[in-house]
Amino acid sequence: MPQESVTFATSKEVKKALAENEEIFRYCHFETAELEGGDSDGVFLSCTFQGFEWYWGIFNLGLFVGCKFERCTFRGTAFSGCRFVECSFTECQFLADNLGGLCSASETNLYGCSSTNCVGFNELFQSQKP
Repeated sequence: MPQESVTFATSKEVKKALAENEEIFRYCHFETAELEGGDSDGVFLSCTFQGFEWYWGIFNLGLFVGCKFERCTFRGTAFSGCRFVECSFTECQFLADNLGGLCSASETNLYGCSSTNCVGFNELFQSQKP
């Protein structure tokens, strides 16, 4: 069932929402979540991720269209086979996990995306741009 205009404001709510297989989120707001592990293969349309922290997460084949990522931190997170279309990343960090494992983005493409004051964005996505 698609989720529309829902705010997920706690780590528990965010984790539960992202765990739904092939879920569609429209105009949703994910905020101040601290997650460890888990994965998501959803479709995110005009969603906002704010103050989002994900350690060892997996966005597997996710589709992000018109999404905003603000002050998010990803540690050792995989963005495998994702598509980002006209998304903006502001003050986000793409960092290694505690074992030195970097974020990865194999078979991921970005179309018309922007980044402002991000750490690790260019290194992660530079070879993924079409």
